[in-house]
Amino acid sequence: MQKHRDVFAQASRLAVAVALCIAAMLAVYALAGHFTNAVLLGAITGFVLSMGNFLSLSITVSNALDRAANGGSPQKAQQEIQTSSVVRPVVLVIIYILIFRAKLCDPLAAILPLLFAQVCLKLIDFFRKDDSSKPEKDGDTPR
Repeated sequence: MQKHRDVFAQASRLAVAVALCIAAMLAVYALAGHFTNAVLLGAITGFVLSMGNFLSLSITVSNALDRAANGGSPQKAQQEIQTSSVVRPVVLVIIYILIFRAKLCDPLAAILPLLFAQVCLKLIDFFRKDDSSKPEKDGDTPR
């Protein structure tokens, strides 16, 4: 767990941001008079799947980069990351198809959290504090 502290810190920031977006989405559904249990279940399902997708991506990349940095093959790390970028969306599509075919939740409410996660990641990255103003390790200031 210590190894993935940065991943979990980023995931917690993302979870809060996505939860706020979902709360706004649910408020819009309620104001429009379309709030149902299916919408709520879709929002919860979408939240869980979007966070699972993010954690899977982050941990896969982190592990691959750690192995490459510790003497592993950079090509193998790249292949692992590329495989993950194909497998994760396929798994998500299969899960969504099964959920929608079973009519367990509202499809729009289940898919929107994935989009919210992408937007929130961009915003979190945009407002992230830059460490480039700190002096370098050898005491030189960056140019």
